[in-house]
Amino acid sequence: MGGARGRWWWRTYASVALLVVGGVLYAHGVDRVDEIGKVLGVVAALLGLPPLLLTALRLQQGSPEQADAGPGEVCDRLAVAVRRQWEAEAEVRRLSDPYPLPVAWTAADPALTEEWSLIRSIAEEVPGGPVNDPARWADGPEGLSGSGNDIEQVLLYRVPTRRLVVLGEPGAGKTVVLVRLLLALLDPAHRADGGPVPFLFALASFDPAREDVRAWMVRELTREHPALAAPAPGFGTRPGGPGRTLAHELVDRRLIVPLFDGLDELPRALRPLALEAINQALTPKQALVLTCRTAEYAQALVPDGDHAAVPLNAAAGIELAPLDAGTAIPYLSRDSGGGRAPGAQRWMRVAEALQDRTSPLAQALSTPLGLFMARTIYNPRPGGGTGERPHPDELVDTEFPSRAAVDNHLLGAFVRAAYRPHPARPCRWSPQQAERYLAFLAHHLETTLGGTPNLAWWQLSARFPTHRLVLVLGSWAALLGWPFLGVGRALLAGGLVCLAAGAGTLFTPVHERTGPSAGVGWYPNVFVGAGAVAGALAGLALGLPFGGRNGVEAALAAGLVGAVAGGLGAYIPTAHAAFSPSDLLVRDRRAFLVLWWAGGLPAAAAIGLGTGLELGLAAGLAFGTFVATGGALWWRFATGRFLLAVRGHLPWRLMSFLTDAHAARGVLRRAGTVYQFRHLGIQRHLARRHRTARPR
Repeated sequence: MGGARGRWWWRTYASVALLVVGGVLYAHGVDRVDEIGKVLGVVAALLGLPPLLLTALRLQQGSPEQADAGPGEVCDRLAVAVRRQWEAEAEVRRLSDPYPLPVAWTAADPALTEEWSLIRSIAEEVPGGPVNDPARWADGPEGLSGSGNDIEQVLLYRVPTRRLVVLGEPGAGKTVVLVRLLLALLDPAHRADGGPVPFLFALASFDPAREDVRAWMVRELTREHPALAAPAPGFGTRPGGPGRTLAHELVDRRLIVPLFDGLDELPRALRPLALEAINQALTPKQALVLTCRTAEYAQALVPDGDHAAVPLNAAAGIELAPLDAGTAIPYLSRDSGGGRAPGAQRWMRVAEALQDRTSPLAQALSTPLGLFMARTIYNPRPGGGTGERPHPDELVDTEFPSRAAVDNHLLGAFVRAAYRPHPARPCRWSPQQAERYLAFLAHHLETTLGGTPNLAWWQLSARFPTHRLVLVLGSWAALLGWPFLGVGRALLAGGLVCLAAGAGTLFTPVHERTGPSAGVGWYPNVFVGAGAVAGALAGLALGLPFGGRNGVEAALAAGLVGAVAGGLGAYIPTAHAAFSPSDLLVRDRRAFLVLWWAGGLPAAAAIGLGTGLELGLAAGLAFGTFVATGGALWWRFATGRFLLAVRGHLPWRLMSFLTDAHAARGVLRRAGTVYQFRHLGIQRHLARRHRTARPR
C-alpha cells in the first residue's frame, strides 16, 4: 500500500515538474541554447530541492516506533537480533552436528578467584539485596561443577553474584560455552520481557590503556547493531552523531550482560589493566562472564612481584576439563557414520593411540578445536567422495615431538580441507588460492590493525595511505572520461576528482576507525550555515566574470546548494535486525552514490546558471566527489580492494569470498557487521604462513 502511494506521489511530482519546465520555457520564449540551459538549470535546482528536503525531514524524524520505544522494548528487539545471529552461527559452526559436544568443567583453583564466603557476603550486601535466590546458591566452589547445558544454572543460580570466570587450555571450548550460555540466557525460560540481553564481546579489540570499558562496550554494540546508535529518548542528538545513544542507555541501566571472551588474546602487559578497568567500571551487582586461558589468567592476577593479586571482583571460577578418549572417539566415529560404517572404522588406530593421555596426539584432540579440525580434515562428508581425503592413520604414523607439532599439522591442513571440492558446494577458488587470500587477511589483522580479530571490509584500505587511494580514484575518473572528453579534458577531470577527494577526506565524518555510513539524511547543524556562506562565495567568484547579474544568481543558487549539502550526513537506520557485512557495504555504497548526486547535480545546475555548461559540470563533479568521499567509505574499500586484487593478495569478488568462507567453509565466523576467524589460533597460524611464504 505504501509502495503504491509512493509511486503515485513521484508520478504526480514528475508531471508537475514537466509542466513547470514547459511553462517557464513558453513564458520566456527562449530560443537560444545557452538561455535554455540557464532556465533548465534554475528549474532543476529549484525542483530538486523539495524532494531532498522532504526525504531529509523523514529521515531526521526517524521511525515513530523507534522514537517511542523504551529501554525494555529496545532490549526485546535486540534479544531477537542477537538470538538469530548466534543461532545461525551455531549452525555454521556445527555445534550440534552430530550432537553437542559434552564439555565438562570443575571449580577453578581457589587461588584464582574470590573466596566463596566473600562472594556470598558481597551478594547479600549489594543495594537492593541478592540478584538471585539464596536458597539455590552452591554451598561452595565444588558445587559449580557440571557439563553441557548446566552452564546457565551455574551462572544464574549457583553463583550468588552472577559473575563467573571460565578458564581452560587453548581450544578447550571457552567460546563454545559462551555461545551456549548466550543462547540459553535468551530462552524465554530464563529471560523475561524487557530483561537484560547477553552480548558476547571479543576482548581482543579492547585497549584498556586508551579506552574506558563502557565506551568500548557502546562502540562494540553499535558496530554489530547500528540501530543502537540512534539517539536515546529525551536526548536531541542526530542519529550517528555525538551524544547519548540507545547503546549508552542499555549499558548504563545494566541491561546488557557482558560475556567477555578472550582476556588471553590481549598482550600480556594489557591483561592486568583490562581486569582493573572491568573492576572499576562494572559494579559487583553487574552480572558478567569472562573467559581466559588458565596460565594467562594467573599471570594477569599478579603481573609482577611487587603488586597484589587483582582477581575479577566478586567472581567465581570454573575450569574446562580436557576431553578424554571416551568422549573424542565416539564423537569422531559418529561424525563419520557411526557403528560399523566404513568411515567410522577409519578411526580405530587413532582410538588406540588416544589411550595414552600423555601423548601429543591425545593432548591435541582433547579440545573441541582439535576435534573440529580433525573431523574437517579426515571425515568425508556425504557426496564429497573420499579419493583425495587424507586418512586419520597419518596422525599415528607421523612422529610428532610435541602437542604444538600436532596443532601445527592440523592448522596447516584445515583450510585446504575446508576448500576441498564438494559437488553440493562448488567453489570458484582452489584450496591454494583460498589459503593465500586468508593468509593475507590474517596478516592484515595482525600487522596493519594491531592484532584485532575483527575483519571489517571498511578497514581494508587502512593498508594504504590516503593519497594513494585518492590517486586511484582520480585515475578511474580520467579513464572513464577519456572516450567522451578526450585525453586533455579527461586528465583535467581526473585531477579535479583527486583534489576534491583529497579535500573530502580532510572533512570526513567517517573513517576506517569509526565505520561506514548506513544511509544518508539531512540534519540541521553548524555546517548548514558554513555551507551556505562557502557556496555563496564560490558562486559569486565564478559568476562575476560573466557579469554582475550572473554572479548574484550563481551566489544565491550555490549558497542554497551549500546549505543543503552542509546538512547531509550519515544516519543510522531504525531496523533492529543486525546487518551482515554485505548489507552494510550495500548501504554505504548507496550512501556514496546518493551523496554524489545530491551534491553534484544541484552544484552543477547552480554554477552552470551563472557561468556556462562546462564550468557547471566541473563544479558538479568536484562538489559531488567532495561530499561523497567525506560521507561514505565504499570508495576506500573499492580502491583498496582493486590494488590488492591486482597484486594477487585478494580475490576480485572479496565479499563473495568472505561469505563463502563463513557460510560454506566454516573458516570464518560472523560477529555482527564484521567477520572473524573461527579461532584466534587459526588467524595467527595463517599470518605466520603469509610472513614466511614467498610472494607470487
